[in-house]
Amino acid sequence: MQNKILIYVLTFMSLTLIFLSINYTKISNLSESNSRILKKKIDTLEKRYIELDKKYRDEIYFTLSDNQEALSYFKDIDVDSLVSYIRDELYEKNFNKDSDTFIPISNTKNKYLINKVKILNHKWIIADFSNGSRWGEMWIEYYFNENKVEFHVKDLLLY
Repeated sequence: MQNKILIYVLTFMSLTLIFLSINYTKISNLSESNSRILKKKIDTLEKRYIELDKKYRDEIYFTLSDNQEALSYFKDIDVDSLVSYIRDELYEKNFNKDSDTFIPISNTKNKYLINKVKILNHKWIIADFSNGSRWGEMWIEYYFNENKVEFHVKDLLLY
């Protein structure tokens, strides 16, 4: 009787070990497969990150906050608040009565509004404007002195 119990226990243990080894092999293969897939995804994401970082660095090349020579022009003024102030003053042109004269092609019937602004350096701004059906871009020269900003439209392009 003891021999039969011993045989059953050994058989059960053998089957359990076989099952565990097969299961471990499947898990290991699946893990390796997942690892390869994740490695490919990580490599793809790293390449994308490098591309986006390069694009970002190219994009900020022409900005006031990244231009040390332009920043030195403003000396002790906080540039972030200055940029916000200049943008607000330019957007304010949308609500002023004389904004029709600011964008030279605007009139009372066909009013163009400034949509987007990019401050390039301590003298130049590019802005996007539209009237809902047509749009354009303009180059603006600005002067900042004694907490006052003056804008002069140098050129514009209507699409």
